[in-house]
Amino acid sequence: MRKIYKCLIIGSGAAAYGAADRLYREGITDIAVVTEDRLSGTSRNTGSDKQTYYKISMDGFTPDSPYKMASDMFSGGSCDGERMYIEAVNSRECFLRLCEYGVGFPTDKYGCYPGYKTDHDNTLRATSVGPLTSRAMTQKLEQVVLEKNGTPLFDKMLVTKILTDGKAVCGVRVLNLNNDTEENIYAENVICATGAPACIYEDSVYPESQHGMTGMLIDAGVRMCNFSQWQYGMASVDFRWNVSGSFMQVVPRLVSKDTDGNEHEFLGDYFDDLHEAYSLVFLKGYQWPFSSDRADKSSKIDLAVHNEMLNGRTVYLDYTKNPLGFDFEKLSDEAREYIKNTDCYAETPIERLEKLNSKAIDVYLRQGIDLHKDPLRIAVCAQHNNGGVYTDNNFETDIKGLYVIGEASGSFGLSRPGGSALNDTQVGGLVAARHIKSKPSAGLNIPDSDADKPDFEKSDADYSHFRKKMSQVASFKRDYEGCVALLVEVSAVLADYPPKHRSLAEYYRDKDMLTSMKALLEAIVAECPETGSRGGAIFVKNGKAVAENRCYRDYLTVTKDGKVEFIKVSPVPYEQKSFEHYLNMINEEDVL
Repeated sequence: MRKIYKCLIIGSGAAAYGAADRLYREGITDIAVVTEDRLSGTSRNTGSDKQTYYKISMDGFTPDSPYKMASDMFSGGSCDGERMYIEAVNSRECFLRLCEYGVGFPTDKYGCYPGYKTDHDNTLRATSVGPLTSRAMTQKLEQVVLEKNGTPLFDKMLVTKILTDGKAVCGVRVLNLNNDTEENIYAENVICATGAPACIYEDSVYPESQHGMTGMLIDAGVRMCNFSQWQYGMASVDFRWNVSGSFMQVVPRLVSKDTDGNEHEFLGDYFDDLHEAYSLVFLKGYQWPFSSDRADKSSKIDLAVHNEMLNGRTVYLDYTKNPLGFDFEKLSDEAREYIKNTDCYAETPIERLEKLNSKAIDVYLRQGIDLHKDPLRIAVCAQHNNGGVYTDNNFETDIKGLYVIGEASGSFGLSRPGGSALNDTQVGGLVAARHIKSKPSAGLNIPDSDADKPDFEKSDADYSHFRKKMSQVASFKRDYEGCVALLVEVSAVLADYPPKHRSLAEYYRDKDMLTSMKALLEAIVAECPETGSRGGAIFVKNGKAVAENRCYRDYLTVTKDGKVEFIKVSPVPYEQKSFEHYLNMINEEDVL
């Protein structure tokens, strides 16, 4: 007799464990977690200068409400008002559960949670436990799920296919990485919490152990929402880490080196006034993501870095000495006052960094990189997919019983407050769990799922050149003609798949990567000629940047099989009824 779970959760990060715990707390215990590698994934293996959790204000004095928080997130454009309201309404409950589980967010002596400003936001909603906030979340949730709840974990199981009957999910196929055997695991519901397709760019801040499974979801028949909307920013690449916050606020030197090792301070090639450039370097500390709206302001620094790389040079941050002609008094008022007020003025960038945030130096020392003497190689890297799989307000896809949460889900639009993704990981699991609880059990129609298992010959296959091209033409600077040409190349490989591979696991990972690349390129080619440059990317056609068509900020961009549909967003709900209206909706037996 086949074992049929009530729900399978794919992934082992903050979103997956959050969902598993929510299911358990809702009384759904016939569940299991399936993961390729428990110790891999973005939540556990990435961070930044001050990794942020964005929540409703709880500092004791800042006026806030779910409506206000939702409106602020909605204002970025091309995201749904109802979804943002759901994110905001559930923010407090999700945050306090993490606190209950031991994630040590700072409080004042009265128990209030102080906050700070983050990217794309002017409130004090952001909080943090330091550069590894998501790791702390993952570890605490994992402890509850595996040890306290006793939820089974199937590790070293690479999910290779979502099993469906064409309309509803019925389980997954997995590859056992210990012995290269495949088997099916059946379930009435599947929650996919596998992150973004992290492997499609060469210049990336995602940990190398993170692959994502977006291609598998695309093959299952889902639609994508705002898939072209990504967040990019400067990061170190030998050790993958955002160079945001204090890394830029101390105004390091930016240099490029050619293939002969000749060094050049290149900002003077892009700015008439060097101190305007240095002031913008400072601003990159809290305007870290590239923004098309700031392409002639602080994001001009990103464009300069990218252009140096396109010309075959490597780019570095140097903290050992000041930039060419640096004069503290010639910085912008904002930069100068910040450095004075934080008492971090010193003769060199590394001395300023020691005073402002010595822990930032320690991050690299632990990786064998000493900023006192070592230049830091950087690039403009992919960091977060604001789009993803199209779901309804219950995080359910077009396939009944298949839910997608966390970064794999297309929750956000053109921009988002920094840290809202961590809130989203917890809200998605809460909402999906409650929806699963509310549904009656349904019998499974299990189809024959063994007919399409691969038959391949073991040999080498290398697709690194595709990742390099994606970073060159399809990242924060999108070249239409380049994307069209690359789409042809990627489609040709997929049309003749499977080629030779070293292993069955590599076969599946490469197929997933190529399928994700193809879907993203299709989205760019179909969408961007109409929407233009917007969000985290500039769109270039026939050598000229295309201006944004702002009317599309009122729409979600939904794509599938190269076709695009623009769906009108809903506004943030604003409905006030009497308390008695809601009191009368409660069943007495539920109260007693």
